[in-house]
Amino acid sequence: MSASNPNNEQALELKAGIFVLIGLVFIAMMAFKFGRLGQGLFQQYYPITVTFPSADGLIKNSDVTLAGARIGYVADKPVIAPGGTGVSVDLKILSDVKVPRETMFDIGSSGLLGDKFVEIKDKPGFNPASFNPADPQQVLAPGETINGSPATGLLGDLPGKGEKVFDSLNIEIQKLTVVTDKINQGILSSQNQANISDTLAHLKNTSDHFDVASKDLDATITDAKSAIDSAKTTLGTVNADATDVHSAIDDAQQTLDSVKALLAKAETGNGPVATLLNDQQITDDLKTFVANLRAHGILFYKNKPLPSATPARH
Repeated sequence: MSASNPNNEQALELKAGIFVLIGLVFIAMMAFKFGRLGQGLFQQYYPITVTFPSADGLIKNSDVTLAGARIGYVADKPVIAPGGTGVSVDLKILSDVKVPRETMFDIGSSGLLGDKFVEIKDKPGFNPASFNPADPQQVLAPGETINGSPATGLLGDLPGKGEKVFDSLNIEIQKLTVVTDKINQGILSSQNQANISDTLAHLKNTSDHFDVASKDLDATITDAKSAIDSAKTTLGTVNADATDVHSAIDDAQQTLDSVKALLAKAETGNGPVATLLNDQQITDDLKTFVANLRAHGILFYKNKPLPSATPARH
């Protein structure tokens, strides 16, 4: 078996090395061309400085977009602006892109927890049809410093909105507290509850007295009717010239009959007046209602029967 030729082995190693080198050079060129490392080597940019009130989350090489398209990047990390009035951010804008002067620079976010970027937006009232990129008065000049807007990403203004919501909620809670205090001090005060109890007690006594009085009045009306009947019999023998007297007696009899019928309805339980005077269940329910108001209040009212409640009469 013949020994291998050293020259052949060296030639093979040289070819393999050249092939690997070409591959590495190609990868490096792609990284410079399409990656952030080469964004300043193969393209021309001009600088713009933007001062933001806050640039939280914005870092070096963050994107700068216009209408959703990437037109530049953040050249360096944000630094405190002179005088401490904000944060200065140096931007690099593609040389062939003319940024209208009537634009706003905001800090946006690509998602809930995404990277921050500088977003260029048109100001309200901007008319693209009247924009002339060739007019130096309408475009931002290289090296110019402008003021940016506060962060308005997905979570940029959420703390401020949440603070407003909680402030409104606090005001509504205070209003509800005032209303509750007025109810407790007014409608449900001890004095008002005592007045309601006294009123119900007086109403019960009055209904009992009226019941007794109505029975006595019924007997009196019966006696009066008998007297009227006797008077009519006596007057029946009088001369026919007494016609006016007969009419007066008839009117009196009709009035007494109406009163008697009204008292009969009250005694038998017909109508709201009779129900109020004779229904013991209503009286007991009112007493239970007042006692529950005292015990639980109007907001936590519970309809519980009283242990000592008097059974309703049937």
